[in-house]
Amino acid sequence: MADVEVTLSLPGELVAAVGEAAGGDLSAYVVKALRSALLMDAMREVADAGHPPPPPDDVLHAAETDLR
Repeated sequence: MADVEVTLSLPGELVAAVGEAAGGDLSAYVVKALRSALLMDAMREVADAGHPPPPPDDVLHAAETDLR
């Protein structure tokens, strides 16, 4: 996928802290942070959905048979 340039406005103290933590590659640091945030959001959605219903007995039987 092609990179797209964006402009962000951030508080100065955040930029200073992130710049130091990023070790000179702010773009890579932001990409990693955004991917992490997306993953956390998706995991939160799964957790909020609750436990799925149990599979039908025939699916459980087939799985048990495959494990033998």
